[in-house]
Formats: sequence, structure tokens, C-alpha cells
Amino acid sequence: MSWLPYLTDFWFILVALAFLGLSIFVHELGHFLAAKRRGLVIKRFSIGFGPRIFGWEKNGVEYRLSAIPFGGYVALPQLVDMGRIEGSEDGDQDKGGDDENDEETDEEEPEELPPISYVDKMIVSVMGAVFNVIFAFCLACVPWLFGQEVYDWERTTEVGHVQEELEFDVQSTDESVTIDGPAYKDGQGVKPGDKILTVDGEEVRNFQDIRNRIAAGTGRKNGSPVVHLEVEREGTKQSIEIQPGIVSNEEMRMIGIGPKQTFFVGKLMEGKPKYVEQPVDNGLEPGDQLWKVNGEPIHSFFDLKDNHLKKSGYGPVELTVRKGGEGGPLATYTIHTEERLTIWTEEPIENGKWKKDQQFLIGFAPEFKKIIIHPNPVETIWNRANDMYVTLRALVSTKSNVKLRNMSGPVGIVHHLSWFARIGFMKLLWFVVFINVNLAILNLLPIPVLDGGHMMFATIDKLRGKPIPLPILERIQVVFIALLLSFMLYVTWYDLMRIIFGA
Repeated sequence: MSWLPYLTDFWFILVALAFLGLSIFVHELGHFLAAKRRGLVIKRFSIGFGPRIFGWEKNGVEYRLSAIPFGGYVALPQLVDMGRIEGSEDGDQDKGGDDENDEETDEEEPEELPPISYVDKMIVSVMGAVFNVIFAFCLACVPWLFGQEVYDWERTTEVGHVQEELEFDVQSTDESVTIDGPAYKDGQGVKPGDKILTVDGEEVRNFQDIRNRIAAGTGRKNGSPVVHLEVEREGTKQSIEIQPGIVSNEEMRMIGIGPKQTFFVGKLMEGKPKYVEQPVDNGLEPGDQLWKVNGEPIHSFFDLKDNHLKKSGYGPVELTVRKGGEGGPLATYTIHTEERLTIWTEEPIENGKWKKDQQFLIGFAPEFKKIIIHPNPVETIWNRANDMYVTLRALVSTKSNVKLRNMSGPVGIVHHLSWFARIGFMKLLWFVVFINVNLAILNLLPIPVLDGGHMMFATIDKLRGKPIPLPILERIQVVFIALLLSFMLYVTWYDLMRIIFGA
């Protein structure tokens, strides 16, 4: 038994934890440096919550790493609520004390500390989010300067495939369910080659944006979900109304479309098991671009597989390719798909039979076109912020199908980070940018347990001309901390279900 796969998984998890910890560190560093600059008293700088693992003290500040790596805090006694909210396990940051100082009176030390201004409170509270945005900008500059390799279909809004049926697994029964493809509409809905301009009246920038806006849509008609698309077809604009399917255990809106893909002949099938007749050469060569089937344009690999070849009954077809790739001369071959349809596994299964996989067709594996892009870092951050806005809007709307359980907690974030780490460094950077923008936005929401809550309380104090009574603040904090912990447990449960069952 090889331990290499487990060591590899462990390594990627460590990378994920490191980037999550770095994002938290940057956020808390913003609070710390702002507090230091404004002359506030600082008692503790902690990465993580709970019991201390190790640390040191310098100039009256305790720096430490705590046991639970999904957060952090800066203990500032002059911001009474900040110390309590941001996570000390002993709840005494407002006093500036450690565990052994619990017997000190609650009011003794705050009375000895000079008060701080409204401006101080606002600056210190907002700088965590500011530092996350600065960090995101620095990371976004890496692909801007050095370039990022992406598939061409990641940048398009043109439809390459429309599913006649949607098939998905149901976790609770371990069975597959099939529904009619909403976008297909008996061939009268979206068509391959359509360019999607807007979803529910909002412009879209790429196919992932299209999917996100459909999933987070709030459109309804007669109580049922509905999606409105504006598409460009053969130079004219058309409006299409679609009732999406609510699919999978996530209960997300989907309409069954995929992006246009430029793809080429990749690895040719070298042969089959000896007892199967060796197929004749079909004329295809690695690098040939797939162009037409029986005179009809090919819009994607899935369009070729599920539409053209399925319609022909996987019989002989007339396949047109551009020899050598894009811009090459056209050549047409008659391909006997029944002979070249199947890719065979390398190992036989029971009773000498060989397992078949019909995902690769006419004897080759597809190779998709890649391009080098230099995304503008400001545009990248703006797009991430807009994605977050779309999600939050759907979350608070009673008309959407997005629920709290669709959110990811720390476990889900680490899982996604490790997954992107496997794909590549640039994809990992993209997701870390996404996390930092999300952290900035979420922490500025006017919720008592977040930085925006500090700013809200400070503004209320300013308008009232006197501080909110401490007992009231404490009660509010306790309630929202309990709600936050409950929410974290709730989303963590669903994160684990997704990871365990592969949802």
C-alpha cells in the first residue's frame, strides 16, 4: 500500500490552512497596525481561537497562535466590544487580562484607560477589511504581470451545448434522477451558438458568471422560479424565458447549458484488447481541430457527443476537421463511430471482460484550447465583490433558492483551497483573492459580531452623545456570538456532507 496519495493530500491541506491563516493574519494585522498608529492599548494579537499553543510577549503585547485555526483577534481594552467579539476564549480582553486575572473587577482597568474618539474606533474597525483588499490586490497583480493560462471556454458567454436532459445524483437514496433540460424546451429554447448577453436583466462577463447568476436568481412567475435570458442569435437579440430545474441536494437552479469550446484531437486510441478487431485508420491526427459533423458546426465536445453523434445513432458520420489546428485546411472523413467509439481501460474486470467508457468518442481524447490572459487586478477584485453581492442578495431574498446551508464554513473553505492547490498556483491565487474580498465584505456588514458591528455601535454612540450601556452591549454580543457559533456548526455539517458524499 502506497502512502504517497495520503501524503499528497496532507500537503495540499497544509497549503490550504497556510493560505487561510495568512488571510486571517492580514486582516488582524490591519486592526493591529491601525490601533498602534492611533495610540490604542493592545493586549493580545492572536491567530486562531481557543487555548494558546505557543507565543511570546513584547512591549506589553502578547503574540500567540491558538488552537482553533479558523479566525483570529486583536484584544483592545478601549474598544470594549471588540475584545469580546473577536474571539478570546476567556472573554477578558476588555479588561486586558489573562486567565489568571479573572478575579479583577470588570470596571477597574477600563476606567484607568483614556477614552478613544469616534474616528479612532472607525479607523481601527475598518482597517482589517482594508488590509484584506490590499492583500487581494497584491495577489491579483501576479497573474496580471506574469499571465495566467485558462481554457478559452472560461472567457466566453457563447453557448456550446444544450442538454436535452439533466441527470443528477440524490445523496439520500444514492440514485440518479433525470429531468427534461429546461433550456432545451423541445428544441425551441436556447441553441448552441447563442451568445448570452444578460441574465435577469444583468450583463454577464463569462460562463461561470452566467451559472452563478442563474443559481442565485430571484426571478419568479406564478410562484415558480424563472430565468430571463437575452441572447444574440445570428445577429438579432431575443428574449427567452426559462423555468429552471432545482437540482441536486444543494437545490440549486440549473437550466442545462454549457460553454462553447474550441477543441482538438488529442491522444488517439492506440488499440483495444486482442479479442476485439483493431479499427481501421480514420485519418485523424493529433492537433486537428474538430469543425463540422455531417455539415453542421460543432460548438463543443459535449455538443459533438450528446447531440451530433447521438442523433446519428453513433453510426458512420462525415467529420470535417481543420488539419493542424485553427486556420488549417479543411479535410473531410467518413468516420465509423461504432468502431472507434469506446476507450478501453487498461485493466480487465470480472470474467475477462474489459470495462468501457463512452466519454471519449471516435477514438480520441479531446484537447481543449488554452489562452494566456493578463487580468486587470482592479477588475478582478471588482468582479469578486460583485459575485459576493449577487450571493448575499440571493441569501436574503425569499424569492431565491439559495439557503444558508449552501454557504461554506472554514472546513469548506479549506477543502476548496486544497482543491485549487491541486489544479495550479494561479487558480489557488484566484481563490485566495476571492476569500479575501469576501472577508472584507462580510466583516463590514452591520452585525454585532463583525467589524461592521463595531462601526455601527460607535456610530450609535456618536449620535446618542453617550456610550451604549455595557450590560446591553454584553447581552447583544452573547446572543450574536451564540448565533455565529450555531451558524458555523450548521454550515460545517453541510460542508462535511459535501466532502464525504462528493456533492
